[in-house]
Amino acid sequence: MNEISIHKIGQALGTYVAEKVSRADQTGVLSFGAEILVGCIIKLCILFSFAFIMDIVLEVAILLIVTGIIRTLSGGAHCSAYYRCLAISVLIFTVLGYSIKVNYPFIRQLHPAILLGILVLTFGLYWIYPPQAPSNKPFKDKKIELAFRWYTLLAVVILSITAIALGSNSLPAWIISFALLWQAFTLTPLGHRFIGLFDILLTFKKKTS
Repeated sequence: MNEISIHKIGQALGTYVAEKVSRADQTGVLSFGAEILVGCIIKLCILFSFAFIMDIVLEVAILLIVTGIIRTLSGGAHCSAYYRCLAISVLIFTVLGYSIKVNYPFIRQLHPAILLGILVLTFGLYWIYPPQAPSNKPFKDKKIELAFRWYTLLAVVILSITAIALGSNSLPAWIISFALLWQAFTLTPLGHRFIGLFDILLTFKKKTS
């Protein structure tokens, strides 16, 4: 079976669109945009297919929205290839979503201080570990990095206040808190090693004849 190549699909779509609009000079930009779009569509389709089968669509949707917002601002650990990112994302979101759903009858009985404690812990992690830009697209200067740091903290505060307002008896409140905690984990050295381990385990070496 050939390796999934979102890059080639994106290039083909970008080239096609560039030819249609007579903007050959924008082929690279259009190809890059198409690659991201196709990759996101495939990931969402697979992820929500599993979520639907496991009856955790609400849990996965909230997890995805919260982590998507924060990850856009803070960055975090990355895989070295698209299909590995796809596999890890589906695994993490479905396991986390299912675990929250199954344990919610117990979780909702916890003291509100537990929810507050998780949110305080996550804020502390975001405060300690600054935003992490991809290695191929580093921050241009410290001013931009600082701006993303404050945007991240502001988003975390807003989402935390939302969770607190919903209360410890609310399922979305706990999903938000665990989503923030997971994304904060990906900023830590341990989080990088965790993702790196999966990255290695999902690396399949081609056999040489």
